[in-house]
Amino acid sequence: MTTSLPTVLFVPFFFSLVAVLGCWLYYALRWRAPGRPQRSRIYRCAACGHVYADPRDRPMARCSRCGTMNDVLKR
Repeated sequence: MTTSLPTVLFVPFFFSLVAVLGCWLYYALRWRAPGRPQRSRIYRCAACGHVYADPRDRPMARCSRCGTMNDVLKR
């Protein structure tokens, strides 16, 4: 069985590239999986005491119960 030099170099490179792209696709889809919980910021309303979470990355959020702007709770 005879093989040429380009074939000997191309085949392992091709399969390595396919493996890397497969791993990248797996982790990219796994990261954005619909069942994965989002990292939310937790707030406590200073006016009504309501505790709520907001997935947006903001330093202040409006209370869903009374509408007051509140700071993030320190964890």
